[in-house]
Amino acid sequence: MTRRSIATPLLALALMIGPGHRSPAEEASTPKPPEGFQAVFDGHSLTGWEGSPKYWSVEDGCLTGKADGTLKFNRFITWRGGTLRNFELRVKVKVSSRGNSGLQYRGTERPDLGESVVTGYQCDVVANRPDYNGMLYEERGRRILAHTGEKVVIDPKGQPWVVGQFPLKAFPPGIWHDYRVVVEGNHHRHWIDGHPTVDVIDLDEKGRKLEGVLAVQVHVGPPMSIQYRDFFLKTLPDDLPMIASEQAAIPTDARKVAAQGQDSPRKPDAE
Repeated sequence: MTRRSIATPLLALALMIGPGHRSPAEEASTPKPPEGFQAVFDGHSLTGWEGSPKYWSVEDGCLTGKADGTLKFNRFITWRGGTLRNFELRVKVKVSSRGNSGLQYRGTERPDLGESVVTGYQCDVVANRPDYNGMLYEERGRRILAHTGEKVVIDPKGQPWVVGQFPLKAFPPGIWHDYRVVVEGNHHRHWIDGHPTVDVIDLDEKGRKLEGVLAVQVHVGPPMSIQYRDFFLKTLPDDLPMIASEQAAIPTDARKVAAQGQDSPRKPDAE
């Protein structure tokens, strides 16, 4: 992870406010990361993050996003602690029954497209479609790269192919779930509550991104809320090897990942 001085003067001042300025109650409520991880959200302020207070706040010790149904485009709040390359991310997530959000990683900020717009890879958080919840999506890019429950290889021309499948589970909204994202080189894996949701190898050198920002999202559509807590990040070595085409053969019977708008909802598998 590359540390960069990218904060505004006001934000830079906020980032300088260290633990010594916190009250005993704040210290007690600060999340304690597992060994090897750092907390990217302190549990009581938006210090280290940048986004519109119209959509983002801290409620009940959680990073909270709310939208009233009038959004014209998706809005993000971005972590200012550096950029992500190879990493493991763990976070507890609770989304409302009609909510739609996502964990944006290796993202690119695009102020030319609107306020607080970030493009790039995303672990989706979707309340009402099990085959979207935990999928790999590319915001304003190649779009659906793998539905939840799919093991995928993206070929050098950018076409995603389903080469395997995981059982599809439903994770009900309105309660906390553990999301985990591990990205090593061009290998992306997501889990919810310890269950694998996608496994993707990205061979598209032109389309893929190897470094970028961390952000979370509020989405256009119905009124929604999203909450994140126990938000922990582990930095992995920058020089992890890339998986080559000859190591990720696409079987002759592989099928294309159905494009957004052409995909039918997949029902959860019986347990």
